[in-house]
Parts: sequence; C-alpha cells; structure tokens
Amino acid sequence: MIFLTLMKILPGKASEAAGLLKRIKSVTPPPGIKVLDAYVLLGKYDGVVLFEAADPKVATNFVLKIASPAVFKTETLTAIRAEEL
Repeated sequence: MIFLTLMKILPGKASEAAGLLKRIKSVTPPPGIKVLDAYVLLGKYDGVVLFEAADPKVATNFVLKIASPAVFKTETLTAIRAEEL
C-alpha cells in the first residue's frame, strides 16, 4: 500500500523541520517500510513523505517515529495508483 503523510510545522518549530525531512530520506527505514520520497512543500502543508507499507498499522507506527508531534501536525492518506482503478 502507498501512503502520503502531509506535514504541517507547528509555530516556532521551523528551524527543526528541514533537518527532520532531510533525515527521513537518509536513514534506513524500519522493516516493512519503503520510503519513496520526501518533499518540502510551499502551501497549506510544509512537507510530505511518500512511502509504501504493508498495512495501515505499519504505516501508523512509521509516521509516529518520523514525525515528532512536538514539531509537526500530520495527516496520512492512503493512495491508489490510477491504473489500478
């Protein structure tokens, strides 16, 4: 399954956010997770992580590890490839 985690930086935490997003791509993900990419966004959200996980529980555990609740507010969406519809 593919997941997108949208991340919004909490007020006063911008200096910590860029490093966290860069680190997501540089560390080895836990078993069952394949990080596809991470982006800084300009708009309502400040970052997004695109990743594959076996199921929503594995995805949730991953998001809890990468997105510090003291720095980011997150929203995770499940994605379906258009050709699979």
